[in-house]
Amino acid sequence: MALRRASAEDIPAIVALTEAAYLPNESIIGVPSLPRIADYHAVLAEHEIWLAESDEALDGVLVLAEEPAKFTLWSIAVSPAATGKKVGSTLMDFTEERARALGHDAVHLYTHVKLADRIGWYERLGYQITHYEDLPDRRLIHMRKSLR
Repeated sequence: MALRRASAEDIPAIVALTEAAYLPNESIIGVPSLPRIADYHAVLAEHEIWLAESDEALDGVLVLAEEPAKFTLWSIAVSPAATGKKVGSTLMDFTEERARALGHDAVHLYTHVKLADRIGWYERLGYQITHYEDLPDRRLIHMRKSLR
């Protein structure tokens, strides 16, 4: 599996993979997933988008947001066709490597509070709950992993 930075030409494939990965969550959370409805032209302009590819296939999409004092895993999406290939774990490892390379000592992320499987996975990877955020149509759980 190879990782590379996305370009504008990749946006249709990014949108398709994100749709396939996030749509099943919507029956659990009851609202559209934020990454699924994002404008990826704007996301590409504002954040780093990394693609995981193997055998000419797009297996995963990773969106990282860097601010001076905070490094956030904005979105991670794995193609349903790549389930079981450890794409998610590879992308999570890369996220931590990238944060360290940019001088950050922690990674932040958020997800919907109803996505218990995802929250459990993040906890097994060492992420801890920091706080909850109530939006008009959803409740988010924020998590953080120290890289020290």
